[in-house]
Amino acid sequence: MKKSMSLRERTERQILDALEAQIQEAGMGGVGINAIANRAGVSKELIYRYFDGMPGLLLAWMQEQDFWTSHRDLLSSGESSQQSPGMLVLSMLKAQIEALRKNETLREIRRWELVEVNEVTAQLANRREKAARTFIDRIDGLTPDMDVPAVVSIMLAGVLYLMLRSKTESHFLGVSLRTDEGWQRLYAALEHIVRAFPPELNQDSLAMLESRRKTANRQQGIMMK
Repeated sequence: MKKSMSLRERTERQILDALEAQIQEAGMGGVGINAIANRAGVSKELIYRYFDGMPGLLLAWMQEQDFWTSHRDLLSSGESSQQSPGMLVLSMLKAQIEALRKNETLREIRRWELVEVNEVTAQLANRREKAARTFIDRIDGLTPDMDVPAVVSIMLAGVLYLMLRSKTESHFLGVSLRTDEGWQRLYAALEHIVRAFPPELNQDSLAMLESRRKTANRQQGIMMK
């Protein structure tokens, strides 16, 4: 049975929805405590009490919507560990594409992060970096033949750039940025890149590779004694 929301939870939801609607209507330049309070039908003091002001409000909204901050446990399940690192990277990139494509508000905030340096963008970037590192650090070092953080950084940055670029450009190098067909082509390109990973990253599960690494490290430790 679904638990009913408390009055505070309903009010917080109302404020978060008002933030999203304000961003959609006016962009980040039109976002402020007074505008959010008026749209939500609450006092601005309540926003400060519940969210500690605009930084806390934006961080709370991003906690729900941003891929990395809402997928902190991306590799924690046993099911994930049974997949190959290559498949996990591909799944992550696909999920990033889907999250950004379906949410214009999220794309608007990510654009804002690229051009603004302030308390909120710094916290967003730091939180996203920490969440992403929990994903990358488990895959990094499984093979000496690939710099995983560098390669995945380029792939992830490419996805983000093309997604944000779609606001001002309909195509990039002839590939549509605003249609399902265009993004299917781009995802197929990501699959092509992943297939070029060292064989063990596509053939063996993450759990198996981690077990081998632990065994190798243990043997190396014994030899050094």
